Amino acid sequence: MPKRPPLPVLAEGDEWIVVAKPPRLLVHRNIRAPRANAALQTVRDQVGKRVYPIHRLDRQASGCLLFAKQRDWAGPLHAALTAETAVKTYVAFVRGWFQHDEPVFIDISMKDDNGILKTAESTVELLGRSHEPRCSLLRVTPRTGRYHQVRRHVRDLHHPCIGESDHGDSRVNRWWRENTPAKRLGLHCIGLQLTLPDDTPLDVACPLFDDQYAVFSSLPWWEDALEAEPRLRSVPLPRRPPRPAAEEAPAAAEEAPAAAEEAHAPPEVNPTSAK
Repeated sequence: MPKRPPLPVLAEGDEWIVVAKPPRLLVHRNIRAPRANAALQTVRDQVGKRVYPIHRLDRQASGCLLFAKQRDWAGPLHAALTAETAVKTYVAFVRGWFQHDEPVFIDISMKDDNGILKTAESTVELLGRSHEPRCSLLRVTPRTGRYHQVRRHVRDLHHPCIGESDHGDSRVNRWWRENTPAKRLGLHCIGLQLTLPDDTPLDVACPLFDDQYAVFSSLPWWEDALEAEPRLRSVPLPRRPPRPAAEEAPAAAEEAPAAAEEAHAPPEVNPTSAK
């Protein structure tokens, strides 16, 4: 297997490392993609030892990704990241004109893997919005860590992420994909703030990747977003080089259900007609 290109390192200590996960890269392999390239193996090769992911990002999402470099730090790091004082910040590129000028607190519960309802809380804030094209950029701060929480909470506010196949609008996604560079999930983990197990504060930010930067910087609300969220000003990161064909096959199979859904979607619509 060809050597994996290293991931950008955002911050690092003796027991932990934060990297910038690019889009279309799994955090770790799974049963549907047992041979796909993944951040876990890439970071392991970078540091020359086993590493342990502390949280997850969706394959199509990008941003800050924290690993422990020692097994006995994995549990304490997870506890630190889920503490009430920790902050994970996402930017969500969503459909529609977000009507709220003030932060919105949403606490719609979600079922876990066992079907049990669990508390899920997020704060959603406006960064920028436009009528033409009809879209918004939001800052989302989840206070809990449920599966797809950010994606589901913005959907519950009637503003699904652009590029979202599970909880979004296939027709709108197709319009953006065919008419703009927006060809993946509009979700990026821009920042992590936590107190490490040794009581050291960690505040790390991840620049946008070049694909999202190209989209966002071309939209009418970009200057408003820069003023509201200064971390967007960072020089964008290049996406990872394309993977070899042998590694692309499992990942393509993983996305087959989403592709099938879009193949049977109604005719295209201009996003200006969507809410």
